[in-house]
Amino acid sequence: MSPIAKKILGIYLLVLTLGVTLSTLIYLNGTSVSNTTSSLVEGDLPQLAAISKLRVAIQQQKPILYEYYANTDRENFLRKFELTQREVDAGLRTIHSSAEGKILLQQIADKNNSINQLATQLDQTLRMQSANWDRARELLIQVSDMEQRITPDIDALVELNRKHVHSSGKLAQSQTRLMINMVFGFSVVIFIIAVLIGYYVNTYIAETAERRRLAMFAQRNPNPVLRLTWDGVVSYANPACTELVLQLGLTQAGQLLPEKILTQFHSNQVSGKDTVVLEYVLHNHVFNCLIHTVTDLHSYHVYLEDITERKQAQEKLLHQAYHDDLTGLPNRRRFGECFLEASKQGMAVNMAVILLRVDRIKRVLESQGYEASDNLLCALVQRLTTLLQDGDEFTGDIQLFRLEGATFGILLLNLQSTRQLSVLAEKLQLSMHDPLLANGQELFFTLSVGASVYPLDGRDLQSLIKNAEAAVNRVKESGGNSFQCYTQDMNAKAQRWLELENGLRRALERDEMMLHYQPQLAIHNEQMIGMEALLRWRRDDKQFISPAEFIPLAEESGLIISIGAWVLRTACQQAKIWHDAGFATLTMAVNISARQFQHPEFVEFVAQVLKETGVDPKYVELEITESVVMHDAEKTIATLESLRALHIQLSIDDFGTGYSSLNYLKRFPIHKLKVDQSFVRNMASNNNDAAITKSVIKLGQSLNLKVIAEGVETTEQLALLKQFGCDEVQGYLFSKPVSNNDMEQLLRSARFSRLVDMKQKG
Repeated sequence: MSPIAKKILGIYLLVLTLGVTLSTLIYLNGTSVSNTTSSLVEGDLPQLAAISKLRVAIQQQKPILYEYYANTDRENFLRKFELTQREVDAGLRTIHSSAEGKILLQQIADKNNSINQLATQLDQTLRMQSANWDRARELLIQVSDMEQRITPDIDALVELNRKHVHSSGKLAQSQTRLMINMVFGFSVVIFIIAVLIGYYVNTYIAETAERRRLAMFAQRNPNPVLRLTWDGVVSYANPACTELVLQLGLTQAGQLLPEKILTQFHSNQVSGKDTVVLEYVLHNHVFNCLIHTVTDLHSYHVYLEDITERKQAQEKLLHQAYHDDLTGLPNRRRFGECFLEASKQGMAVNMAVILLRVDRIKRVLESQGYEASDNLLCALVQRLTTLLQDGDEFTGDIQLFRLEGATFGILLLNLQSTRQLSVLAEKLQLSMHDPLLANGQELFFTLSVGASVYPLDGRDLQSLIKNAEAAVNRVKESGGNSFQCYTQDMNAKAQRWLELENGLRRALERDEMMLHYQPQLAIHNEQMIGMEALLRWRRDDKQFISPAEFIPLAEESGLIISIGAWVLRTACQQAKIWHDAGFATLTMAVNISARQFQHPEFVEFVAQVLKETGVDPKYVELEITESVVMHDAEKTIATLESLRALHIQLSIDDFGTGYSSLNYLKRFPIHKLKVDQSFVRNMASNNNDAAITKSVIKLGQSLNLKVIAEGVETTEQLALLKQFGCDEVQGYLFSKPVSNNDMEQLLRSARFSRLVDMKQKG
């Protein structure tokens, strides 16, 4: 038995003897104290604690409501507020008091119910589709006011219970003082003995417990722990270490450590470092090794941790951050880093940024769905990757990236000349001659390729990508399937389009749009039978913007819907004015854009305009281009039938420039064909254009359709059209498009041909 244990045993026997004597006296006097304190401990003090919890629970409600107002997180609010209410209800049920205390409790409960009602109103206010923030703030102010009114009641309840506790405590104190006087002498002795025994026992227990804990720490540690002697020999290995040795197929624990461990031990001794951390790979496992030098014991404690999964997860996250999920190609972020790396290493002296965009891939998405589109992109990436890897002239200096959607980027280093870009683009486009396989179907596609060169076209990646994008857009505007290097005028054109688009968005509200009208004449007597409404844009009341410039922009941006609606309504209103003025048989022709015609509510809109303006429908003619009507022939037929049911006239504009099927053409419920001016312009000097014009006229007549030729500018053209049997004409030979005031003067002329003669004489 240790000396400390013997001392503890002797003191224990002494304490036992004194304790029996003292216990008898304490029992006799303590019974009376117990009865007094029982009420205090079991009743009054818990009551006071319950009131404190109730106070805290009630005070928590206001911050929860303010937090809900700030972030509108209703789920979080309901969870916290419901928890607080349960605590308040529990407090109200737990607290029992005198008659006066019950009145206070009832007042607290009533005011807390008022807070609940205000919270419900606040929740309803914030859940509204358009939250009433002013009402919410008013409710929060009422909550604050109600909380301030509850506080005096709680304070009064606390004071009431505190008085009761104080009274009971005074009684217990007097009884205890009597007992203390009886046992004071024994207590002094016991105290001294208790201090001694406590000291020895605590020392003994602490030493024993510490030894046990230290022993169990290593034994139960799930990570390998080793202790090595000063010369590097393993003196201890825990069970986790033994298990790892077996798992890796090793024979001893020392083999878990890296070969350079002894060198590291020596380095620790020389440098005086207490702790060193190493990371190494062993049998395809990555370990984190912490070496702790215990100088006074001349040993090392080594703690190992297998961080293989963590490393793999980090590598996976890093790969996902820099690669596209679908194709596995490096993404835009990696594109930027590769450019910066090349710049820092001086490799960007001759470098090009190339953008590839797959033409018409949207059709696959619309017809086959996302899966087919994804499969197509993967097949394309595989083909492009193979092509770039097999190119001997670019090996190691070229990398493919997926930037977004069907747009890919190429970073080309060590560029010798722009000729290389043309060669590469040609190879890329030739690779698309063979079909791509997606969902069991062979699909053919082309590539639009644009490039910019560092530093000629930009000194940072953003500028290079922007300029390459401008080059690609130029290719797309030209029909795609081509290559274009960036030139300075591209950004100027893009800037021009941006300015025009911004202006176009405000053109209607600024009253900058207007209609001009070009007469249409019967060819046999040159009498005006109608007119075509043509849109004009006078920007900022200064200059006219060419329709050839802003109409495609309106189509692309979607503004053509609102602009086209304005054109149709304005043209019908003007037609109604002229009809009421006595020109009741004049036809108003209005061009309809592709987006307008394909809009699902187009027919309903036309019917609404006819009703609003009161114009006679049979004198309203809608012109739809040949390419639009052939986009979806069956759907077009249904739309045209619905329009014909409104009793309006229908014509096909620019006829001859598309690829109409005669089978569909004879099914279209149309009234007129319009020969495109590109054929009329050169038919006097070009036999092919003359033959096409004549064929269109004969075709229209065979289908019982009227035929009108636009762009008539010379008497020779007019003579040929009369010879071919054309029904109607329009063009500069008779009049350019004019304002509504000028058109009204033409209408009031006795004969339109007479006005032409007057203009020629003028």
